Amino acid sequence: MSDPLSRRTFLRVSGLTLSASAVAGCSFFSTDAKKTTGSAAADAGAKESPVLTAMVKDGKLPPLEQRLPKNPMVIKPIQSPGKFGGVLQRGQIDRNATQNQYAEFAGLLEWTPTTPAEPGPGLAEKWEVLEDGKVYVFHLREGVKWSDGQPFTADDLMFAYEKEFLNKELNPVFPGWLAPGGKPGKFVKVDDHTLRMEFEVPHGLLLKYLCFIGLTGFGSSSTVLLPAHYLKQFHKDFVSPAQLKTLMKKYPAPSWADFFKSRRDIWKNADAPILGPWKLVAPLQGSGVTARLERNPYYWKVDEQGRQLPYIDTQQYTVMPAETLGLRGANGQLDLQVTDIQAEQLPLLIKNQESKGYKVNRWVAEPNTSLNLNQSHPDPVLRALFQKVDFRAGLSHAINRKEMNDALFAGQGFIRHPCAQPEDEYFEKGMGQRFIEYDVAEANKRLDAAGLTQRGPDGMRLRPDGKKMQLVGRCFEVGVGIDAISVLEYAQRYWKAVGIDLVAKPMTPELWYEEIPHGDYDLVAYPPATILWDIDSLWYIPTNGLTYWAPKYGNWYGNPKDKFALEPAGDIRKLQTLYDQLVTTADKDKRLELGRQILKLHDQNVWIIGTVGTPFQPLIAAGDLRNVRPDAIASFRTHYENASSPEQMYFDSPEKHS
Repeated sequence: MSDPLSRRTFLRVSGLTLSASAVAGCSFFSTDAKKTTGSAAADAGAKESPVLTAMVKDGKLPPLEQRLPKNPMVIKPIQSPGKFGGVLQRGQIDRNATQNQYAEFAGLLEWTPTTPAEPGPGLAEKWEVLEDGKVYVFHLREGVKWSDGQPFTADDLMFAYEKEFLNKELNPVFPGWLAPGGKPGKFVKVDDHTLRMEFEVPHGLLLKYLCFIGLTGFGSSSTVLLPAHYLKQFHKDFVSPAQLKTLMKKYPAPSWADFFKSRRDIWKNADAPILGPWKLVAPLQGSGVTARLERNPYYWKVDEQGRQLPYIDTQQYTVMPAETLGLRGANGQLDLQVTDIQAEQLPLLIKNQESKGYKVNRWVAEPNTSLNLNQSHPDPVLRALFQKVDFRAGLSHAINRKEMNDALFAGQGFIRHPCAQPEDEYFEKGMGQRFIEYDVAEANKRLDAAGLTQRGPDGMRLRPDGKKMQLVGRCFEVGVGIDAISVLEYAQRYWKAVGIDLVAKPMTPELWYEEIPHGDYDLVAYPPATILWDIDSLWYIPTNGLTYWAPKYGNWYGNPKDKFALEPAGDIRKLQTLYDQLVTTADKDKRLELGRQILKLHDQNVWIIGTVGTPFQPLIAAGDLRNVRPDAIASFRTHYENASSPEQMYFDSPEKHS
């Protein structure tokens, strides 16, 4: 039987700890109505938000003891127990970005609040690993309820498996993260609170996968947490065609599958029940710019005094341009923000923090906006050129990273190619340093060696087939790291000096995700993952069309018959076979060795040309916002600011945040 929170992990937890045990001498279930006349009054000992107490008194909500599970998950706050109340003001630059997914997230397992993050208890109190990693048994927390008060049981997990994953209209391909070795796993209900996941081969990454919002967040097509009681009314296995047709008049969609997916969309459908701490109550509508989330009255975590989390009542998201978001942050108008703060805004944010009453925590940064040459380019001449190490080395040596670092980060940024980063367990010191020096003579030498010896009348290089050597770089506003268009503009100037013509062409995010996976481009600027990449493999292994440095090879990995697929060879194919072994290896040491072999191939080949990484990722926190981790890693894989468990954050003066 596995230990869900090992002693080693426990000792590493600083401040914020998790325990599924009951709190001695403290009743989780007593609600003192006398202490519900305001936020400050509630802090004298009330077990729940005054907002919820009022609803209980009005008969609109069951008492707390009927809403909490048998064993609530106990959270020890980072600094101190909190006060109930307040509105957390947030911002985002993309109205389709669903930042709310972090506020609404709950996991079968969840990351521990440590660096590195490790799988810990969540909706599953404990688990067992059997048959050398081929079988996992999850014991669910009894009495957990969805946000509409309906019970969460193993039937919900079985619904996800049987009615979503095995339904070809909803999922043409079984979720890859549940199919180690390409062999789909099987869910078996043992009883209402016990579920077995069975695999034909060992599954080395399952526990990590279950913590990752990118795979298991509600709204994802591969989440295992679906409210069966709610979604059955929209599924063709449970309603007649006539009933579906009637429902689709109210919610028009091209097909019943699109209709079904729209009903489990937690960014657009406020009716969808969730299991996380906050729930969407007012989505973005029309040209509106604000979405609102409110506390989930059935949330299943409490503090050490048995007081139901979250402390903060409401989260509000306002959509705005990146520059406006930065200015609002610098003006003290955002209460909590990591995502969508661009590197160029750092100096102003640091300068204003005291005068505007907010704090800037310096979390470990991941972004290093890099240049991804398309190794699977449809043009065979460019593909052959891009696959020459000399060509990539020439382009890399031509980049003056010190100048970029001095101009953007006062010399404080980090310079390396993406080969993970020191905080990642696969990283080895010295990786990511090949061809990193600024050396124009060496750049010209390498480009000549790659076969680009001919030049046109304007002095610019010609392709091996005599055509003009011009590259088009694509990008869009990502929201982290250096603005990608700035990186392309720097590269444009540096590469012109060695005879390479680069044209920068920004795209909209919508067009990006529609066209880029087809693989018909020269290069893109984008910051790759450098931590926990093993659960988000596309960055280093071509596993789908969003592997920006080899999209067609990624399509081939998923489906060799895909019309946008191309079969890889050599070291790139080796990456895929190594990753297949890694996923199916239960032994951690052997898995680490396989991962390091993957990174060594990147180190040798420099398929991704790094520029300059952000020295730190700023986390903006209101001056009176408590229980914020002073340091952590800001990463999509650890859920950005959610690494600080926002459900245990609180305002010193919640009445000032209404």
